[in-house]
Amino acid sequence: MKFNIKTTCIMLAIVIGALSITRVVTILLEGENGRLKRAIYKAKRFAERENIIGLTNHISLNYYDEFGNDRRSLLFITKSFFDEYKNILILIDTLEIKIEGEDAIVHIEAIVYWQENVSSDIIYDTVEVKAGFKKEQKRWKIIELEFFEPEKKRLFNPMIG
Repeated sequence: MKFNIKTTCIMLAIVIGALSITRVVTILLEGENGRLKRAIYKAKRFAERENIIGLTNHISLNYYDEFGNDRRSLLFITKSFFDEYKNILILIDTLEIKIEGEDAIVHIEAIVYWQENVSSDIIYDTVEVKAGFKKEQKRWKIIELEFFEPEKKRLFNPMIG
């Protein structure tokens, strides 16, 4: 079978079209649980890329936590962390979602790796968080965070040995 550029372009357009349709159908059928999970992983990617502006869109204007932080102070703390550390990697181990109407509670257990800007040493810690989400203008946004001492403290770092 002889392939020319026109045939290749048509086949590529068909494949891209099929993938696009599959993605749209998946998003339409995923439901609120899937939409919230997608928002969580998007915020995770913004944190790993140290993108404070992207993270801003995932935090409610009504954010408030047990330490007295509001949205502004949470973003300041996050920006300070990004200024001091680099190469952030978040590996989510557990993700449990409970949705009730426009509110959701998410339990996350993860291992977070990072480096100081002045060092090549890898630092890591296990994190356990309960995050409250609220649906605002058709988007899930973080409204509160509560940190716990992780039940499964990791003593072996698979990235280092």
